[in-house]
Amino acid sequence: MTQSFFDFSRLELEETCKDSGIPKMHAQNLFRAAYKDSNPAPWSREGLPKKYAKYCAEKFVGPNLRVVSEHLSQYDHSVKFVIELSDLRQIEMVLMPESKRVTLCVSSQVGCAQACVFCHTGRMGLGRNLDASEIIGQVWLANKWISEHPQWLVETRLPPQQRITNIVFMGMGEPLDNVPAVAKSISIMTDPYGLNLAIRRISVSTAGHLDGLEELVKIHPAVRLAISVHSAIDAERSKIMPINRRWPLAQLIQKLRSLPTQQENGLLIQYTLISGVNDSLLHADKLVEILDGLNVKINIIPLNPVGPSRMKAPETQQLENFRDQIYKSGIRVMVRYSKGQDIAAACGQLVIQSN
Repeated sequence: MTQSFFDFSRLELEETCKDSGIPKMHAQNLFRAAYKDSNPAPWSREGLPKKYAKYCAEKFVGPNLRVVSEHLSQYDHSVKFVIELSDLRQIEMVLMPESKRVTLCVSSQVGCAQACVFCHTGRMGLGRNLDASEIIGQVWLANKWISEHPQWLVETRLPPQQRITNIVFMGMGEPLDNVPAVAKSISIMTDPYGLNLAIRRISVSTAGHLDGLEELVKIHPAVRLAISVHSAIDAERSKIMPINRRWPLAQLIQKLRSLPTQQENGLLIQYTLISGVNDSLLHADKLVEILDGLNVKINIIPLNPVGPSRMKAPETQQLENFRDQIYKSGIRVMVRYSKGQDIAAACGQLVIQSN
């Protein structure tokens, strides 16, 4: 039975070399060919022992994803991809160019079980978890797309050899509902023989999944965390984020205070601002209160339109008042306008419509 090459870490590949009686350097070469050269069949490269090349050809298959459609933003050159998996289910990922870097927003699940009321993905429910190869496959496809579209790099004023520099687990799904695959994919992303991304350039978003958080930081203690809060008033948070009923806000904040790296790396607090729901100065004061003493930066995200919902973003003045109220406390805060709004690629907008 064949398996996706992208589901194997370099250390696991080195074990296959050991079993075949060849030096582990060949596993390193396979990684380079797959991730640096975007070779879908790295075992076909020259220099690999014939016996091992045959073994790999029989054991592994290349990328098990394909791009169904791509949508280019006319405003900021973000690209949303609809990706088909081997079982014909679909996910979305978003490529976002920025000054001197390219960020890829990856999905970790088909749909999402958390059902946050302001998120279109939550309306899908959960289809299934992605495996590590399907997460890594998104990065591989995106890098390949960049290499095949040099004009996109010209238009975004990025150098010709530019590839993905940052990963955010902020696409479809709750990443900490799927820690084994997310953690393994991070290990592959940071491998120096593969994608060679610095751990500080990978951010994992969570709605507050405490069991998953505990599990992930044991494996990758230095990974950057983005915590979705969206209300600092417990009862209100439970209304818009059902996960709060299982892990209340007080438990979440207590856990964040206990993280050994939170003071060193800092935490990103995500706060979607919804008119008449969580945008008053009282809400701002309560947010400052619960975050007191934590090393955090707050990203205020004006609500992006999500299908049939009646909720809307606040007016500009209310948004600025909320931001300024937090700023006066000394906490780092900024308003972040999501990229790809004209192609439904912004925060909370990713969804696959059922037929």
